[in-house]
Amino acid sequence: MSFVEYADAYWQIAMRTVPLRPEQRLLVEAFKDQSRGGLQTVLYTPKHMCVPQAYWGDASNAALSNNGNLVSITGNSLVINSVDNGLTLGPGDLISATSGEYNALFRVQGGGVAASNSITITVEPTVPAYIAATAVIRFKNPIANMRVLPGSFSIDDEIFPSASFTLVEIPK
Repeated sequence: MSFVEYADAYWQIAMRTVPLRPEQRLLVEAFKDQSRGGLQTVLYTPKHMCVPQAYWGDASNAALSNNGNLVSITGNSLVINSVDNGLTLGPGDLISATSGEYNALFRVQGGGVAASNSITITVEPTVPAYIAATAVIRFKNPIANMRVLPGSFSIDDEIFPSASFTLVEIPK
């Protein structure tokens, strides 16, 4: 069996709410309407991994609030400067890169510890062409431009229903 990748990799996130009280259901339905069937961009921040693992229990660490600047991209390797010495990133951590109005999400594959206000890491997926040197790198509360996948939104008919939908990253 062979596999051919014919398009850039992108994130797809399956979302599901907790059981909703009536006033919460109204807010979720308003979100559904506001997303306009996938025509409106949604800024997504993963709440399950909003800080790197080295900072679990220390989310207010100053090293996280100092966003870095992307210096260079070589394959999936990123060189980031303007970071605090000692900033630690490891496999599985999520970061984001922002160029203009475009936000892309990445998972660290090969991490490191910042020295001389610089850190080199390896990420997946591959960095898209619209994210270039000088992009702002976020280590805390990374963000991605996404849209609701058309036709993926559903709400049960229970007394306290759950809603589910799928978000897909939108490339430039």
